[in-house]
Amino acid sequence: MKKILTFALVFMLACLFLDKIGGSDLHMQFNGDEVDGPLEWLFGMAFAGGGLLIALAALVCAAVVAGMVIAGVGVFVVAGLAIACGVVVVVLLALSSPVLLPLLILAAFAWLLVGRNRRQRAREQGI
Repeated sequence: MKKILTFALVFMLACLFLDKIGGSDLHMQFNGDEVDGPLEWLFGMAFAGGGLLIALAALVCAAVVAGMVIAGVGVFVVAGLAIACGVVVVVLLALSSPVLLPLLILAAFAWLLVGRNRRQRAREQGI
């Protein structure tokens, strides 16, 4: 981090003390007067940085709004999927209940046997 800050400081000083860095044709006017020399670079960097900060704030606001909208839509999508799945399960159970009746009888018989065995074991152990 210190190296980056040192590099940024050297770059800023170079912009202040050198008339032109690279060959740019930047002409800046401030209150109707043309600004030249180190102040041109200083004002240019300050105004460009300010523009970037405004753009950053706008992007953050847009991201927050988009996140809220997507989250709100996501709640409705999840609720819709849950309702749709519930309806599908109920319909499938209603359609398959005559087919599943023999399995239900076997499951009830197994449940009865397991429950009876548990009660006998509990009586034997004195619980």
